[in-house]
Amino acid sequence: MTDPVALLSEYVRIDTSNPPGDCRRAAELLCGALRESGLSPVTFGARPEKPNVLCHAGGTEEPGLVLIHHMDVVPARAEEWSVPPFSAEVRDGFLYGRGTLDTKGLGVAHWCAALRAAKAGILRRKLFLVANADEEVGGVEGAEYFVRNLPFPIGAAYGMNEGGVGVTDIFGGGGKFFLLNMWEKGPVWMRLSASGRAGHGSRPSARDAPARLIRALTRVAELREPARLTEPVREMLRVLRAKGYVDLDVDALQRGAGEAEALEALVAKFPEIDPLVRNTYAVTTLAAGFKPNVIPASAEGTVDARIVPGEDPEEVAGRVRAMVADLNVPVEILFAEKPNGSPMGPLYGAMEEAILAVHPDAVVVPYMSTGFTDSRFFRSIGIPTYGLMPVLLPRAEHGKIHGVDERIPVAGIGEMTEIVYKLIEGWNA
Repeated sequence: MTDPVALLSEYVRIDTSNPPGDCRRAAELLCGALRESGLSPVTFGARPEKPNVLCHAGGTEEPGLVLIHHMDVVPARAEEWSVPPFSAEVRDGFLYGRGTLDTKGLGVAHWCAALRAAKAGILRRKLFLVANADEEVGGVEGAEYFVRNLPFPIGAAYGMNEGGVGVTDIFGGGGKFFLLNMWEKGPVWMRLSASGRAGHGSRPSARDAPARLIRALTRVAELREPARLTEPVREMLRVLRAKGYVDLDVDALQRGAGEAEALEALVAKFPEIDPLVRNTYAVTTLAAGFKPNVIPASAEGTVDARIVPGEDPEEVAGRVRAMVADLNVPVEILFAEKPNGSPMGPLYGAMEEAILAVHPDAVVVPYMSTGFTDSRFFRSIGIPTYGLMPVLLPRAEHGKIHGVDERIPVAGIGEMTEIVYKLIEGWNA
């Protein structure tokens, strides 16, 4: 089965919600499509229900190309959706379903374009297809296990994964923008906790655990560090200035107050850039108490910080600790990764050419994602990896990723597949 809409429909109907993240049926579907075309995929994983798929689609020369996506999806509450989330229903030109955007649609584009390229006999350079399990819960049993237990060497290669987007209403309105993910901010997940006396709700004290925790979390949530320029954002703004979308000349900026002032003026005009020029801090969970009239003896909350290149997770957590030290609220790091990325290289140009072949009026922009992906694992073994789901959507549609009524334009599935094919074709020219 190599029709992308049909394959995606069948793929979406397989519930790979993580947790528990059972991807066995999904791997069987993908491997079946490869075997029907005469290829020999390999599956391997930390556990049977968490298989990873690797297939050499053809080619002998290096550097090769590795096309990466993940099979697992976040859970969906059916009662919140307008259609069953795993029905792959087509309505008003959209295919609905959990995973259509993150990232089963991308995987189908990879699969169908690669099979077309193999059939056309154009594969001079090595081409690999990868489907990982476990991405939605950190990738330990997915991409991390995958790169540490490769059944055969990949060799010199570049990777394409998720992380970038195509968007039609950004940077001042009209236009088609493809944000090619070169870098990713680093996550620092922290738990703040407070303990104290338990007591009656009618006798509150400023020393109560919930009261101190609330004050601590308020300080963190309101923290807005000065804007600063990092090299990934500098590259993005150079391209946008060359294309006439921003006026700021980043190469003329002087570090310090002048830089911060110029960047603040820029983000006031383009709010999308704001999280790219500073660390961000979001309060994500709260837990305390069991009865309205009882002051609990303990309370805790979590903060999701995303840090820019040049920052160290321990130093960021140290600054948060100092902010709340007077409140006697300990800060513990639950999970952290340093920002990571790949340098501008030949794959960027090949991707730009592929996009322009399908959307000649588009603008390709090097981008730093505010989220993090499995790309960090591939980068860790020397595979420069970029990220892009090359389908054009209004900004509001991207908000459906991990949300309600996730969907993809039916026409966009074919366009995305064509872009991936053009990439493979250009890489092998």
